Amino acid sequence: MRKVLVAFDGSDSAKRALQYVIDFARIHDATLEVHLLNVQHEVMLYGEYVNDEMIANMRETQLAEAGGKLEWPAAQLKAAGIQCERHVALGNVAEQVNLAVKRLECDTVVMGTRGLGTFTGLLLGSVATRVIHEVQVPVLLVK
Repeated sequence: MRKVLVAFDGSDSAKRALQYVIDFARIHDATLEVHLLNVQHEVMLYGEYVNDEMIANMRETQLAEAGGKLEWPAAQLKAAGIQCERHVALGNVAEQVNLAVKRLECDTVVMGTRGLGTFTGLLLGSVATRVIHEVQVPVLLVK
Protein backbone atom coordinates (compact mmCIF):
# COMPACT_ATOMS: atom_id res chain seq x y z
CA MET A 1 0.00 0.00 0.00
CA ARG A 2 1.28 3.44 -0.94
CA LYS A 3 1.03 6.26 1.60
CA VAL A 4 0.39 9.46 -0.32
CA LEU A 5 0.38 12.98 1.07
CA VAL A 6 -1.72 15.35 -1.01
CA ALA A 7 -0.90 18.97 -0.25
CA PHE A 8 -4.20 20.71 -0.98
CA ASP A 9 -4.73 24.48 -0.99
CA GLY A 10 -7.95 24.68 -2.99
CA SER A 11 -6.32 25.96 -6.19
CA ASP A 12 -7.17 24.59 -9.63
CA SER A 13 -3.74 22.99 -9.73
CA ALA A 14 -4.37 21.23 -6.41
CA LYS A 15 -7.73 19.98 -7.71
CA ARG A 16 -6.00 18.49 -10.75
CA ALA A 17 -3.44 16.84 -8.46
CA LEU A 18 -6.25 15.28 -6.44
CA GLN A 19 -7.93 14.04 -9.63
CA TYR A 20 -4.62 12.50 -10.67
CA VAL A 21 -4.52 10.50 -7.43
CA ILE A 22 -8.12 9.36 -7.93
CA ASP A 23 -7.47 8.35 -11.55
CA PHE A 24 -4.23 6.57 -10.61
CA ALA A 25 -5.97 4.50 -7.97
CA ARG A 26 -8.77 3.56 -10.37
CA ILE A 27 -6.60 2.76 -13.41
CA HIS A 28 -4.05 0.72 -11.46
CA ASP A 29 -6.54 -0.78 -9.02
CA ALA A 30 -4.22 0.57 -6.33
CA THR A 31 -4.88 0.65 -2.64
CA LEU A 32 -3.76 4.03 -1.37
CA GLU A 33 -3.59 5.52 2.08
CA VAL A 34 -4.18 9.20 1.31
CA HIS A 35 -3.38 11.99 3.73
CA LEU A 36 -4.80 15.40 2.83
CA LEU A 37 -2.87 18.35 4.22
CA ASN A 38 -3.75 22.03 4.23
CA VAL A 39 -1.22 24.45 5.66
CA GLN A 40 -2.13 28.01 6.54
CA HIS A 41 0.52 30.69 6.93
CA GLU A 42 0.53 32.05 10.44
CA VAL A 43 -0.66 35.61 10.79
CA MET A 44 2.10 38.14 11.37
CA LEU A 45 1.12 40.33 14.29
CA TYR A 46 2.54 43.73 15.06
CA GLY A 47 1.78 46.09 17.89
CA GLU A 48 1.21 46.07 21.59
CA TYR A 49 -2.53 45.40 21.67
CA VAL A 50 -2.52 41.68 20.96
CA ASN A 51 -2.87 39.29 23.87
CA ASP A 52 -2.53 35.51 24.13
CA GLU A 53 -6.27 34.95 23.88
CA MET A 54 -6.47 36.92 20.62
CA ILE A 55 -3.57 34.92 19.18
CA ALA A 56 -5.19 31.62 20.24
CA ASN A 57 -8.49 32.71 18.63
CA MET A 58 -6.75 33.64 15.37
CA ARG A 59 -4.94 30.31 15.24
CA GLU A 60 -8.15 28.43 15.97
CA THR A 61 -9.88 30.33 13.15
CA GLN A 62 -7.05 29.56 10.75
CA LEU A 63 -7.10 25.85 11.61
CA ALA A 64 -10.88 25.76 11.13
CA GLU A 65 -10.46 27.40 7.73
CA ALA A 66 -7.79 24.85 6.83
CA GLY A 67 -10.12 22.04 7.83
CA GLY A 68 -12.89 23.54 5.73
CA LYS A 69 -10.66 23.53 2.66
CA LEU A 70 -10.31 19.76 3.02
CA GLU A 71 -14.06 19.04 2.94
CA TRP A 72 -14.31 19.00 -0.86
CA PRO A 73 -11.24 16.82 -1.57
CA ALA A 74 -12.23 14.39 1.19
CA ALA A 75 -15.69 14.06 -0.40
CA GLN A 76 -14.12 13.47 -3.83
CA LEU A 77 -11.90 10.72 -2.45
CA LYS A 78 -14.79 9.12 -0.58
CA ALA A 79 -16.92 9.12 -3.76
CA ALA A 80 -14.05 7.33 -5.52
CA GLY A 81 -13.89 4.74 -2.74
CA ILE A 82 -10.57 5.99 -1.38
CA GLN A 83 -10.20 6.47 2.35
CA CYS A 84 -8.32 9.49 3.58
CA GLU A 85 -7.24 11.30 6.68
CA ARG A 86 -7.27 15.08 7.00
CA HIS A 87 -4.48 17.10 8.55
CA VAL A 88 -4.10 20.82 9.11
CA ALA A 89 -1.11 22.88 10.14
CA LEU A 90 0.09 26.43 10.58
CA GLY A 91 3.44 27.70 9.37
CA ASN A 92 5.75 27.40 6.39
CA VAL A 93 4.16 25.09 3.82
CA ALA A 94 7.32 23.26 2.75
CA GLU A 95 8.41 22.69 6.35
CA GLN A 96 4.97 21.44 7.38
CA VAL A 97 4.77 19.11 4.37
CA ASN A 98 8.17 17.70 5.29
CA LEU A 99 7.13 17.21 8.93
CA ALA A 100 3.88 15.50 7.86
CA VAL A 101 5.74 13.18 5.46
CA LYS A 102 8.03 12.08 8.28
CA ARG A 103 5.30 11.82 10.95
CA LEU A 104 2.87 9.91 8.71
CA GLU A 105 5.61 7.89 6.98
CA CYS A 106 4.36 8.84 3.51
CA ASP A 107 6.31 7.61 0.51
CA THR A 108 5.04 10.16 -2.03
CA VAL A 109 3.88 13.77 -2.09
CA VAL A 110 1.38 14.88 -4.72
CA MET A 111 0.66 18.56 -5.26
CA GLY A 112 -0.09 21.14 -7.90
CA THR A 113 2.63 23.14 -9.60
CA ARG A 114 1.01 26.48 -8.82
CA GLY A 115 -1.06 27.17 -5.77
CA LEU A 116 -2.73 30.12 -4.18
CA GLY A 117 0.51 31.71 -2.97
CA THR A 118 1.08 35.43 -3.41
CA PHE A 119 4.42 35.02 -5.19
CA THR A 120 5.24 32.49 -7.91
CA GLY A 121 8.53 31.28 -9.33
CA LEU A 122 9.51 31.48 -12.98
CA LEU A 123 8.80 27.84 -13.89
CA LEU A 124 7.11 26.36 -10.84
CA GLY A 125 5.27 27.85 -7.94
CA SER A 126 7.66 28.90 -5.21
CA VAL A 127 5.99 26.57 -2.67
CA ALA A 128 6.31 23.56 -4.99
CA THR A 129 9.97 24.38 -5.54
CA ARG A 130 10.63 24.56 -1.80
CA VAL A 131 8.77 21.27 -1.17
CA ILE A 132 10.92 19.51 -3.79
CA HIS A 133 14.05 20.62 -1.97
CA GLU A 134 12.70 19.99 1.54
CA VAL A 135 11.27 16.45 1.44
CA GLN A 136 13.23 13.21 1.05
CA VAL A 137 10.52 11.29 -0.83
CA PRO A 138 9.41 11.59 -4.46
CA VAL A 139 7.24 14.62 -5.22
CA LEU A 140 4.73 14.34 -8.04
CA LEU A 141 3.79 17.77 -9.40
CA VAL A 142 0.60 18.00 -11.42
CA LYS A 143 0.25 20.88 -13.86
